[in-house]
Amino acid sequence: MATLKKPLVALLIDPDREMRHAILEGRKKITIREGYREGYDPGRLVMLCCEKDPWCVMADIVEVRHCTLAEVTPEELEADGFGDHEDMWEGMRRFYPGLDWDSPVTVIRWENVRGKLVDDWAELRKSAWVLQGS
Repeated sequence: MATLKKPLVALLIDPDREMRHAILEGRKKITIREGYREGYDPGRLVMLCCEKDPWCVMADIVEVRHCTLAEVTPEELEADGFGDHEDMWEGMRRFYPGLDWDSPVTVIRWENVRGKLVDDWAELRKSAWVLQGS
C-alpha cells in the first residue's frame, strides 16, 4: 500500500523587512493567527512566504497551541515581537479587525528555517561582518 503524503502547508508573512530578516536570522520562530487552524501539525514542513514580495523559506513546525487571545503567554508575545498583550492586540487588529480578547487563536512555532534566501542572507551578513572587520 502506498504511503499518503500530507500536502505542504504555508503561512503568509507580512512584507515587513524587519520581520523577514528576523525569520532569516532565527530570531522570529513563532506566529499567532486568528482562529483555530488545522493542518499545522508538529513535524510537518511549512512554507513561510510573502505573496506581495517574492520571498519564501521552509521550516519545521515544532509546536502548535490553540487558545484565546487573552491566554497567549508573555513568552509567546515576546517571541512574536510584541511587548505586551495590548501591543499584540493592536498589531493583530491590522490583519484581523474583528479580533477581541475571547477570540480563538493558533500559536505556531517553527525551527530549522532553510532555503536559498537563508543561505544568501547568511552570506551577505558574513560579507558585511568581514568588511566591518577590515
